[in-house]
Amino acid sequence: MGTPKESRDPHASIDIVSYLKGQSKRIDDKINEYLTMADSDRYFKRLLGRSGYKYHDETLHKSIVEPALYILNQGGKRWRPAITLLIIKALGKDPEEYIEFSMISEIIHNGTLIHDDIEDNSTMRRGKECVHIKFGLDVANNLGDFLYHFPVIALKSSSKLPDDVKYRIADVADTEKLRATIGQAEDIAWHNYLVDPYKISEDNYLQMVYDKTGALASMAAKIGGIIGGAGSDTVDALGHFAASIGVAFQIQDDLLNITKSGVSENKGGTGEDITEGKVTLFVVYAIETLGQEDRERLIKILREHTTDRKLIDEAIGLIEKSGAIEHSRELQEKIIKTAWSNVDKKLPDSDAKAHLKALAEFLINRTI
Repeated sequence: MGTPKESRDPHASIDIVSYLKGQSKRIDDKINEYLTMADSDRYFKRLLGRSGYKYHDETLHKSIVEPALYILNQGGKRWRPAITLLIIKALGKDPEEYIEFSMISEIIHNGTLIHDDIEDNSTMRRGKECVHIKFGLDVANNLGDFLYHFPVIALKSSSKLPDDVKYRIADVADTEKLRATIGQAEDIAWHNYLVDPYKISEDNYLQMVYDKTGALASMAAKIGGIIGGAGSDTVDALGHFAASIGVAFQIQDDLLNITKSGVSENKGGTGEDITEGKVTLFVVYAIETLGQEDRERLIKILREHTTDRKLIDEAIGLIEKSGAIEHSRELQEKIIKTAWSNVDKKLPDSDAKAHLKALAEFLINRTI
């Protein structure tokens, strides 16, 4: 009698971490190419049109180029650009020809990080000083705005795509940027307790994260779908899948924030979300499931925005007691599985498609 074959994970042979590292170098090189302006006067006049006057090169280098390269060269997983490139490849086109379009979501993402850090009163980002700490609040605020708008304007000048395709990409970018700001507005309102946390449901939280974190992932996927020549239904399905990855990614990020991990250490220590008073999925679930005394205690600690280690650990203990961590794991898997089922029908089987699914699985299981 033959030996039964072992069941194997079809993605077990995909080293997604190495793949992301390889892609990151190429994406970073392209970002640096676009943002390293040897002659800013000439660069901005080409981009924005001539005025008859003259830009001061050193001024723009100090206020835009230097701080922009500071945050963009700090690293990051570059998973949003990877989504764009994998979708282009899965749809049968060569992603190497369109790599500059993959950086749109990444540059905008870093602009949102600058604003996030200001709004959250953070001091550290990826193990280094936040932009507003190193360069000043006014420079950081303006740079965040610049990074929000720069990539779409810059890439409209590309000759690699026809105008109608570039305008579709610009429209997607505008819509998803608006979506991100709506999600951010909700997040700010919640951690400032402008709304009673008892009124916030799990669906409310998921919508907030779908917008705040999912919007730029959706942008990345839709750009890939548009460049790849997909129909509108497929583009929308890809966008929803990527936004769902964003939701699962944020849940994982929040989990790593309250446990000892690379994420918590890079952001200043375990439990920074407790100090900020963040209403995360874990908090929403804990409020719904804990007894009255425990949930009132949790909300009291969150409202204090405390840096007291004992109180932070107490809040984390209450979250763990509620079963919120186990619930979040189940929810992550359900979200990704549901979103993938639609995309699976619309993309032909390929190595790129397998990498896309492996990337989603990595992002909800990562520890960094």
